[in-house]
Amino acid sequence: MKQYGIDPSEFIQQSGGSTKQPAMPLQQRQNAGNSADSDAARKEVDDEPEEKAVVARFGLNLFDADISSFTPVDNAPVPENYVVGANDELSVQLFGKDSQQLSLVVSRDGSVNFPDLGPIQVAGLTFAEVKALIEGRVKEQMIGVTAAVTLNSTRTISIFVAGEAKSPGSYAVPALTTVTQALFVAGGVSDIGSLRHVAVKRAGKTVANFDLYDLLLRGDASDDIRLQSGDVVFIPPYAGIAEVKGEVRRPALYELNKDDTLADLLAMAGGATSGAYPQASVLERVNNQNLRDIQNVDLTKTNILAEKVRGGDVLRVGVTSNRYANAVVLAGAVVRPGKYAWHQGMKVHDLVGSLWADLKLSADLDYALVIREVNDLGDIQIHQFAIGKAVTEAGGDQDLALAPRDIVLVFNYDDSALDRQKLNKLVAKELKPVLNRPSSERWLSEDLIAKGFQYIEEKPEELRSKQVAGFSIRDAASEQFVEDQGLSLEEQVRTLSEEVDRIMSRLYVDPELMALTPELKRQELLFPILKKLKAQARNGSPLQILTITGDVKVPGDYPLADKSTVKSLITAAGGLKVSAYIGRAELTRAKGSNKSVNGISVVHKALDLENALGGGNDNLALASRDRLNVFATPDWQVDRTVEIRGEVKFPGSYTVHRGETLEDVLLRAGGVTQYAFVDGAVFTRKQVQEREKLQVGKLIEQLRTDVATRALSADKTQVTYQDAMAMIGELQKVEPVGRLVIDLPEVLAGSRDADMQVEDGDVLYVPRKTTTISVVGEVQHASSHRFKVGMSVEDYLNLSGGFRKRADDERVYVIRADGSVMIPQGSSWFAANEDALRPGDTIVVPLDTEYMNSLSMWSSVTQIIYQSAVALAAIATL
Repeated sequence: MKQYGIDPSEFIQQSGGSTKQPAMPLQQRQNAGNSADSDAARKEVDDEPEEKAVVARFGLNLFDADISSFTPVDNAPVPENYVVGANDELSVQLFGKDSQQLSLVVSRDGSVNFPDLGPIQVAGLTFAEVKALIEGRVKEQMIGVTAAVTLNSTRTISIFVAGEAKSPGSYAVPALTTVTQALFVAGGVSDIGSLRHVAVKRAGKTVANFDLYDLLLRGDASDDIRLQSGDVVFIPPYAGIAEVKGEVRRPALYELNKDDTLADLLAMAGGATSGAYPQASVLERVNNQNLRDIQNVDLTKTNILAEKVRGGDVLRVGVTSNRYANAVVLAGAVVRPGKYAWHQGMKVHDLVGSLWADLKLSADLDYALVIREVNDLGDIQIHQFAIGKAVTEAGGDQDLALAPRDIVLVFNYDDSALDRQKLNKLVAKELKPVLNRPSSERWLSEDLIAKGFQYIEEKPEELRSKQVAGFSIRDAASEQFVEDQGLSLEEQVRTLSEEVDRIMSRLYVDPELMALTPELKRQELLFPILKKLKAQARNGSPLQILTITGDVKVPGDYPLADKSTVKSLITAAGGLKVSAYIGRAELTRAKGSNKSVNGISVVHKALDLENALGGGNDNLALASRDRLNVFATPDWQVDRTVEIRGEVKFPGSYTVHRGETLEDVLLRAGGVTQYAFVDGAVFTRKQVQEREKLQVGKLIEQLRTDVATRALSADKTQVTYQDAMAMIGELQKVEPVGRLVIDLPEVLAGSRDADMQVEDGDVLYVPRKTTTISVVGEVQHASSHRFKVGMSVEDYLNLSGGFRKRADDERVYVIRADGSVMIPQGSSWFAANEDALRPGDTIVVPLDTEYMNSLSMWSSVTQIIYQSAVALAAIATL
């Protein structure tokens, strides 16, 4: 058992032999003793999760083996006051009439045996005295010879390091070893050892007390004495420790002396930083009831600094506020966003002096805001102005006077042309520590600021059905989730929205974010302002927010500025779109609570926008929560086009207006040619195509359900799982055509019942005349045959080799060239049509669904595939 680093067994062993260990480099000694253990421990530590950093005690890392590889040296220059003793080796160089080199070792009796001179007693003398003694004796007794004396090597002494050292014990070290060198040899001070009360004991008496803080903080090594053989370096436990944190240059734990004051403690920590506010410092101290007291201390006062420090004290130096007293903020579409000094009488033109030099080319010159604090609560008031006039007409009504802490916002006119690369890099950098899975990295390439801003405004239930930055989506056809291996959809939404919300809250405070405000869109720049206005709408205060919707360039919420009108709100929204209807708009206003309906009264007022924009009576002053809806001009769209292809005199695209009919467009196209096969015309419409896509998606889902049910049921089925999935795969390949069955001959004949209004995107295909009948489906050889009057369906089936084994011969049907369906012999599947075949007809022999074990939707699958194939074949012939 060791006490203060001493093992009593060592004294018992000394009777049989020496226990001294030769001094070696600390790093070498530790690696030799436990290199394998340390490597394993280091690996184990590296594998552990990162934990909160522990505050280190100042000075302990001086002895860190990873930092220092100190070795006591025995070839250093010998000081003049070095005391010579036994085993020291002197080198004497004789020159003159007799030149020779002598090496003289001090014997145990303290003398050196000098040839021709005899023994000379040197032990106990300083090196300077020995040098003078020998040189004098040679000069006196050896005529014509001069001596030069140096100390070739010093003796090895035995010292003992005890107490709270990392490796206490006995060490053999060079005679020039000092206290600090002995501490290095012993591995330094343990975690509870004192750095300030290292004692050197010689013959039972304390000959020196060394404070390592004198060396570390002031470079004073005057008490770092050289040790003598038999000296004990004793390290007691520390008496008290205090912590300094906050705005100091060297926050750490510091060992205390009994007379240390707060001034001494602050000096140990290197003093306060330039960003410190010492007047608002805090001292934590354990009181007599063993509870921690909190004291506010002003470290600029002499009486406070003179207060004694106790063990366990924690001194926290406060930080200076990042708020500016006399500054204004300029942000948005400006060349140099940031904080600027405010002065008395300052106006907007003093801040932005030139349209070309100070504003971005994308700046909106008609809309800018001044955000001003109006009370100590931080409530804000909005002032709207035209920055173009403020700069060009200095001193005018748009050149607003500025106040301290004002924020001047300049917006981009066109949000679509912004370069947001730096902005998104910042968001990605902030998010990367959260996203610790490789699969999450791929969504960092998205426009993160726009996505996050969208997530903040949308409701969580709406997000679940949407694609989020390329992650988990609900497929329109399969309705199946594609699960991501990283963050879930909800985690992505939450993480990104929280990060963007945090960034937005610091937008006009953080200089790094302020520099990126030229890349922000209009609604993004307004987000912190709108959030503040919502927060200050309390205790009956009205919500100072307006809303504009409809045919404006940037619809959304806007701050209610001082003297806001209908015209100023439209200006805030970027102005009207070209398609806006200036003859009428609607203003909705909440008039207050209505007890009879348990809610508020709402009033709708029609406005003449042309009058409002001209400053007339309809340019009303706006109030809290007003909502302006701007309508689009009826029939504004003039780019509705219809395409006519094939056998018409002038095929091509035709611009149409609402209400125009198919007959009208055909007349404009010059009518059909003599080669036109009007019975086989194919008419497609986008709306029909979208509905077909939806129906195919539902059918695929139903088929998958049927297949899964059959696979899990005990009933035997003649359809293998692979066959069923192959049919589903074929159905997924089908591209919906969007064909609408029309009677083109009747349209050309002027029948109003057959004619119809055309829509944007409609396409009419008029094929050439054909004289063939096609046979497809479950026949021996699907092919086309020349049409012959009088031949029946059965005749053409025989020409194709007859039915295959899996054919449903009772449900054969005919797809007419115009897309309609005819059932021979009055089958009950579809409404019967005339049985006579016509040129261009297609005979379809479906798969026997009963043979397929009655999967519920197979008949629909085959019908969709064949009908799409027929329509595509007709189009392909053009």
